[in-house]
Amino acid sequence: MWKCPIFQKLLPVRKEIKDMPYKMLIAEDEQEEYELVLYLLNKLKLDSSLQIYHAENGKQALKILEETPIELLLTDIEMPFANGLEIAAKARARNPYLPIVFFSCYDNFSYIKTALSVQANNYLLKPLNPEEFETTMLHTLDLLKQAELQKKHADSRIQALKNHYLYLKLNRMPCENLPEMGGADFADDYTLLLLLHFEESFFDCEPSVSEGFINFLRQILPFSFDFVNLNPSQSVLLFRDETGSHMEQEQLAGICRQIHEKILETYQIHCYFAISTPLSECDDLPNAYEDACDLLETRFFCQDRYVFHKQPQKELFSENYDLCSEILVSARTDVESGDLEQLTKDILRLNEIFEQSRNYSHIYARYTYSSLIQILYRNLDSTDMPDDIERIFSCSFIHEIEEIVFAVLARLQTEQHAASPSRKHVIQLAKQYIHKHYREQISLNDLAGAVYLNPSYLSTVFKMETGSSINKYIKAVRMEKAKQILTQTNIRVSDAGAAVGYSNTSYFIRSFHEYFGETPDKMRQK
Repeated sequence: MWKCPIFQKLLPVRKEIKDMPYKMLIAEDEQEEYELVLYLLNKLKLDSSLQIYHAENGKQALKILEETPIELLLTDIEMPFANGLEIAAKARARNPYLPIVFFSCYDNFSYIKTALSVQANNYLLKPLNPEEFETTMLHTLDLLKQAELQKKHADSRIQALKNHYLYLKLNRMPCENLPEMGGADFADDYTLLLLLHFEESFFDCEPSVSEGFINFLRQILPFSFDFVNLNPSQSVLLFRDETGSHMEQEQLAGICRQIHEKILETYQIHCYFAISTPLSECDDLPNAYEDACDLLETRFFCQDRYVFHKQPQKELFSENYDLCSEILVSARTDVESGDLEQLTKDILRLNEIFEQSRNYSHIYARYTYSSLIQILYRNLDSTDMPDDIERIFSCSFIHEIEEIVFAVLARLQTEQHAASPSRKHVIQLAKQYIHKHYREQISLNDLAGAVYLNPSYLSTVFKMETGSSINKYIKAVRMEKAKQILTQTNIRVSDAGAAVGYSNTSYFIRSFHEYFGETPDKMRQK
């Protein structure tokens, strides 16, 4: 499980005040007065908390306000082209919460009255009094910090309400009675849902875990999203049209695969993704979530896939189920007659049906294989059948069930073929296959299929009859063929390696040296 310390690498450093300096505009046409303000800010050590913009006249000030999100305004009242009162009015219209401080040499009540009309925070007279300036600036910055904290708290509360609303919506629970804000306020036009499912409990009660993971996703995803944590192992991402949901599912699947590789590389945990079909409205969310959960169920049939989305599939006909039933009947006949060759074919056929068609439920697959196990145990002197059936219903993937079935089949074959002359014939057939196909990549499954045995049983019998593993035997055949080629022809070492199934020349030379105790070149020199 990912622990909180891991995520600290992803979390931003929290500070009491914001990381970036506040943007302050000083509108002052007299250079000496502007430099005095800078001097006082430096003396008060406030300049590091401020990013200062300077306007020498009203026209420049208005232009800066249009282009930059100013957070604090200091302005002289008397300014060329546009006075400070006009500047303040324009700034206030853009940001109702903008702190404004006037300074002027005019000690006139009419100016003060006008300043109050634009909700100025203070009015300083020239020449500036350092103590009064300090008090004003510290108070103004404190107001900024308080406003920022209040906004963060308000945003956090709204986000929490929104997440709660989405959680209720996804789970088909009533959501009309949220405090202060009705559900309609959160009913965004989502167009796509992405379900994330971790193979083990991932999130805990620590908010930092969710926050860290969200930050992690934001580093990877090229668009914004809404995140909802559903339970310790599941969460959803919700996209809108403008945030990348217009992407083709295959494109988004590619991004998901990259995320999985990154998560697996960094944190050694698997994450599965299910991409919903497009949504038309917020009310589609629960259906989209349920469809995504259904998609994730198909991972039972494909252990190497981590991204799932709706794909065109052949319609499932009732005869497909009849076919599975027919195979079980055939398997029962095979066991009773002792025809293990046909039994193996039937099992391989059953595996192929489930692996190629994912329209079946995993429950039906488990039921079918448990029935097959009961058939196999009819000719076995063992009491392990209940344990094997229990293991079948606890498996996460179908290939794990297939291994259980093959293991039982191997025991059945071992008992039936013990001391049987036919076993030597089977091994001879396997050897013939190897000698014919040594130039190719020979897998255990290919070899087992060629002699109609299950892979596990073939490996056991081959070792018993030859005293060597199948891989060692294949290597021996290839090495002897390579020796023959090298000593009887003048072809290059790389070509000799390729002729016996080695595409990598360095690996061929190393294998040759391990087998013969000398390199191909030295062998050729003899």
